[in-house]
Amino acid sequence: VFEAFAELAEMLPGLGLTGSLRQMLDNDTEMQARLLKSGQPGALEGLSEDQIERAFSVVGYTMVAYWRGGTLAYSTGVRGDSGFINIKSLEGGSCGFDDVRKTLPAFISAPMLLLSKHLQRPPMIDYANTVLYNWVRIDRNGPITMSNIRCCIRLTGLIDEEWFFKTHVVIESEAAHAVSALIAASNTEDESEMLQHLVALEEALWRVVRACLPIMYERAEDGTPKCSEHIFYQILRPLIKSGSLAFEGDDQAAGEGAGAGAAERNLAGPSGAMSSLLPCIDAALGIQMTSDKLREALAKFEVSMPFEHRRFLEKLRGAPTIRQRILLTRPVAGESKDHYEALVRSFNRVISRVLDFRWQHWQYVKNFVMKPGNISHAVGSGGTTFDFLQQHITDTEQARLTENIEAFSRCLTPGAPAWPPMRLPPVTYPPALEFWSVDGENGLLAREPLVHPKDAAWASNMPAPMLEALKSVWDLALRMPALCTANGPFVKHVEDAATRLAPMQDDRNVINMSEAAREHLMTTLCHIAAGCIGCGQRRPPRCIDKPLQVVARSVGRPPRLDHTELVLCNWDRTQPGREVHKGSQRSSGPAGTDTHANGQQVADEAEEAAGSGGEPTLHVVWRFLAMPDEEWYRAIHIYLHDEARDVVSAIRVGHVAMRDQNDHVAVGSMVKLSVWLNKFCDYFDAHFEAKDSRTESVMIRRLEPFISHGTFHDLTWEETACWVYCMGSSVLLAALHAFLGVKMCPQVDTDSAEVGKMAAVLRRTLEEGRVYMPRPHREFLESLEKPGVSVRQYCIRRFGAKSVSVEALHDLEVSYNDALNALVRFLSRRVHLISRFFPHLASTFGTIHSQVEASMRNNRLQLLKMRQRVYRSLQN
Repeated sequence: VFEAFAELAEMLPGLGLTGSLRQMLDNDTEMQARLLKSGQPGALEGLSEDQIERAFSVVGYTMVAYWRGGTLAYSTGVRGDSGFINIKSLEGGSCGFDDVRKTLPAFISAPMLLLSKHLQRPPMIDYANTVLYNWVRIDRNGPITMSNIRCCIRLTGLIDEEWFFKTHVVIESEAAHAVSALIAASNTEDESEMLQHLVALEEALWRVVRACLPIMYERAEDGTPKCSEHIFYQILRPLIKSGSLAFEGDDQAAGEGAGAGAAERNLAGPSGAMSSLLPCIDAALGIQMTSDKLREALAKFEVSMPFEHRRFLEKLRGAPTIRQRILLTRPVAGESKDHYEALVRSFNRVISRVLDFRWQHWQYVKNFVMKPGNISHAVGSGGTTFDFLQQHITDTEQARLTENIEAFSRCLTPGAPAWPPMRLPPVTYPPALEFWSVDGENGLLAREPLVHPKDAAWASNMPAPMLEALKSVWDLALRMPALCTANGPFVKHVEDAATRLAPMQDDRNVINMSEAAREHLMTTLCHIAAGCIGCGQRRPPRCIDKPLQVVARSVGRPPRLDHTELVLCNWDRTQPGREVHKGSQRSSGPAGTDTHANGQQVADEAEEAAGSGGEPTLHVVWRFLAMPDEEWYRAIHIYLHDEARDVVSAIRVGHVAMRDQNDHVAVGSMVKLSVWLNKFCDYFDAHFEAKDSRTESVMIRRLEPFISHGTFHDLTWEETACWVYCMGSSVLLAALHAFLGVKMCPQVDTDSAEVGKMAAVLRRTLEEGRVYMPRPHREFLESLEKPGVSVRQYCIRRFGAKSVSVEALHDLEVSYNDALNALVRFLSRRVHLISRFFPHLASTFGTIHSQVEASMRNNRLQLLKMRQRVYRSLQN
């Protein structure tokens, strides 16, 4: 019944981040009908309890992705205005939707309300959805440890989300010993047995506090936290926080005490306060709550507990507390006090462990909410302030019993030799003729956006088995963020799809595809192969590796993920307020042909976009992490290369002017180049100023396993930094330097071995990048590097022409030097990006940039002074 929701749950990280899930569901009536069936009154008949809980999870996660998808800053890419960037839209650092949805449509609200009513829990993902019933063993016979479990559903593709919730799973698992001891201590009538159970309870709580809670702060081998507080605060927390939402068809909203017109419900996001662990301990031990605010807050969270947990908690609260029972054993005059004092000491030590737990939880609040938010007064994901935590700590202190400290020495924590510290293993214009023409309307980007195979124009003549195989490849790539996290089961999913991918094993089926189809297949397969390698595989499964090798040979590039596949061919354009455009609107013709018929459609799209007043958004299609930083990093480079059409235009005009010896037009081409470079410097500055950079270094660490595998060897950390600086196989920087006639990375004069080594790596990266360029881009660069075709050589030749006036020489000199200055300024923004992504390499790249800047100064033209010296020499 809930299969449609289960299918969506696997794709949530990829679709939910950008808001694509909302757009897809709003425009897919067939899927809406499938989802709506899950909300019919008889949908839960015949389902077991665990199936209903699973259904509540997948529907809840889908609801949150639909509700808040695309609302994070930079989660929907970056927007342009009139073919370029509207920097004003960056104010506030957000390029997402203006606000979240206020009303949930019936195809999601009906199933959610049905499940909520059956389970007697609010219609919102809660602690049980995200922790208690959101894990699976990797080895079914293995223990519940961080390395042997994974989350079933996630909102992002980040290990940080996985690590955050898995830590709570391990805590709950280890706390099972505490609950067992607690029940035994509450049920026994024998004081000696109660003492033994209290000792066992303290040992169990000690293990939870000292061995499990610190797991949250564990770091990888490179020192990066596995759960970054900045990523939690800026990415995960906004998705799961509390909020108000109206449900279409909700007849009980008035009873929730919510919102205007009683149409909205106030929904509490998942919180550790929804765990029944500490409430049960409080109830059994007799820890009282003196604050009405505290009592109301905890009562609000308890309604989100599973029904069986609530019933167990009520049972404990209705029974005499352990504290009361110990007080009843106080000896009267003349009786021995030894046994009573032993019970008091053990009870107080249990209270100390509960206090340890609450203080550790308070540190969580400080490190994951208050510190990254730079705030002193915070609100939790459950929607309440943390003021009550201090009161809870005070109430726990008050529960201590008076201890006779004179008669007994202080005891150490019992059980230390038998319980060694737990060390959990780490997790581990008109359309261009060529697809890659540099003169197309999309600049250096691919001629056509990456769309679903069923929406592409070339799909019309595609054999049905091959088209189905391409759809399967698309579905696999869509699930990468959900299945690649923490060495997830992505590789197994790929291997299981081998039968569906069988048509691609025939080389002829791949080679006979149109150029656009092969390029899109190359991009998708490279991402899937990188996903498999990022999961720990040395090579992708054969069902992916073989067609990847074939399609790579057919397009003339190595079978490796590089800038071409990450950015240049991995984009789509969305018009706000409209459905994501279909591939048939801007695609190649039938298989084997490429048509110009889409020219009018492109013009119609542009006219409609201008009339609607919306700004088109360029965004990525395939992603690994599904986090805003990854989206932002790729999206700004998509825009950069889209707008590079002006660079190519300036170069083309400059070459024509140089051939015709038209100095005025040559000056104009260099001025146009300077304007473009300065414009993008301002664009990057606006982004750097508006965007919080604290999560970017973590992002590149998370992304590195997917992008650092090379054809001949895996990239080192320094090589990855150079790759980012050069934009991988992008032709843009190399073309700018070639046109201006300067070296991109000159020899560095330094005594620092580290700087010299980095400069050598940078030069090697530039040289190797040519192999990964699309053929037309490589040919374009080679044409610029021919002897005597640079604008620098032209200016020097014009210096020797007697017919050139002083004014013309002055204009050539100034415009060329201004272009050099703009290029240096642009390169400084690349260094700034490196300093944000690789802080430990900032000084090294800063030194290299200083050398580059000095080299550029030496390359400045001084045509007028040169002519004056020549005249003086002739006169003498």
